[in-house]
Amino acid sequence: MGQLNSSLLNLLILFISSTWCQHIRNDDFLTRTEEKLTTDRDFYDQWMELITLQNSQLEEQQTDYPLDYVLTDLAQCGPRKTAVPALNDVHHLQANSIKIYGELGQLSSYCPRILGPCNLRSSEMSLPSLPSMLQLRGAQLQKIESNQLDESLADQARDIGENIRRIEGFENEWKMIVILATIQDGKASETGQTAVEVLAAIEELGKLIPEKTFIVVLRSSGSGIWRDASHQSLACKSQLAQWKVHNKFNYNSVWDQVEIIVEKNYQKPQFHVEVLPLLKDPGLTNLPDGVDLSVLGYDCAHFSERGLSLLHLAVWNSLFTRNSARESQYRPTASQVLCPDPTCPFIRTPSNSDMCIWTGTMPDDEFYWVDYLIFIGIWVLLMVLLVIIFYCICVTRRVASEKTPTKAFGASFRSLCLLVDTGALDSVAGADNDELSVLDVSLDTGVFSSSLAGLELNELVSFDVEDTGHLKIIELV
Repeated sequence: MGQLNSSLLNLLILFISSTWCQHIRNDDFLTRTEEKLTTDRDFYDQWMELITLQNSQLEEQQTDYPLDYVLTDLAQCGPRKTAVPALNDVHHLQANSIKIYGELGQLSSYCPRILGPCNLRSSEMSLPSLPSMLQLRGAQLQKIESNQLDESLADQARDIGENIRRIEGFENEWKMIVILATIQDGKASETGQTAVEVLAAIEELGKLIPEKTFIVVLRSSGSGIWRDASHQSLACKSQLAQWKVHNKFNYNSVWDQVEIIVEKNYQKPQFHVEVLPLLKDPGLTNLPDGVDLSVLGYDCAHFSERGLSLLHLAVWNSLFTRNSARESQYRPTASQVLCPDPTCPFIRTPSNSDMCIWTGTMPDDEFYWVDYLIFIGIWVLLMVLLVIIFYCICVTRRVASEKTPTKAFGASFRSLCLLVDTGALDSVAGADNDELSVLDVSLDTGVFSSSLAGLELNELVSFDVEDTGHLKIIELV
């Protein structure tokens, strides 16, 4: 990597300082990073190597796996039938029923490209996002944002709740609040860790907007993404070093307790919290030259725009996946977008994941003749196949039931060879032999005697006996 001259270096640092100080004046982390870029040449070289690698990986990923397919495929997820469930509760909540949308938490923001403030919201994304996917499926969203991301999660929740309460008729509209928290949203203490802060935010929202509210919580108990970044880049390792203590207080056991509390207290028909296990054991995607750092911002703590878009895609897929089958080992890759199940087109909850039975109706203007014709065609084809099968079975049975006339034994034979008892031959031909003999009979006319066991040869016209030693051959004339 070539070295920048001093004037270019000063220009770069000046731009970073102006943007960061303009948007996040009180962020100690960014201030320290700015100081290190101006005073620590080794860190500057590492940081330039990082953003160069991220830029090259981003160009490669955008070329090989562009994300424009997400909205295109989602638009082709079959007819957007407006099924009207009999119950208007959270277990029958569809994408197009959501009217108000809000996000909070550090992972709800992203870093734009190489330089810029890492506090941009999903509403500013040009790539697919969860709000844009909801809107594509018919949701008429009104987006609400918290004032400052550097506030506590409870304060952010209070901002969103108070802003929603200013909307006329808010209590009659379904609201979706997405909590995308990370260790940056907590404190390095037992009582201030991220899981505890998430629970405080849920409680605040429950007080302010208890009617028709669906809260999505991303369980961020795993640190695999940031661990992989630290192993790949020295600049990431240096920038993420300050969060080591916070990570020690991000206990899985505390997250488990939060999920138990949520299940007992915050999964009601009109106020429901769904905890997604996506970041329970996450990691970065492996590439030939290492892990994919293009999904992270240059601060290695936030996602890039592409990374946040992939996370929103994973959240969408998880929302429409049965609870027991949801992914917990998230890898930020361009996965297939999941269509809502036509037989259960609702956001999944524990109730409709176990059994999704509903009596919905469909407006007449959304009755699709194509679906009807396909159903009729399949039904006719099945009936034809059944008729063919029954016909074949009946014909086979009729043929098998017809008896073939059986001729009398020996009537169609010109020659018979039988093993007979020598004593029987003695009574007929006077032969004296205890061995078994072969009776060779040549018939010209007539019917052979049916009493072969008794060897009633007296019924035949004539016979000659030829002595062959051990065998007696009787030749009938």
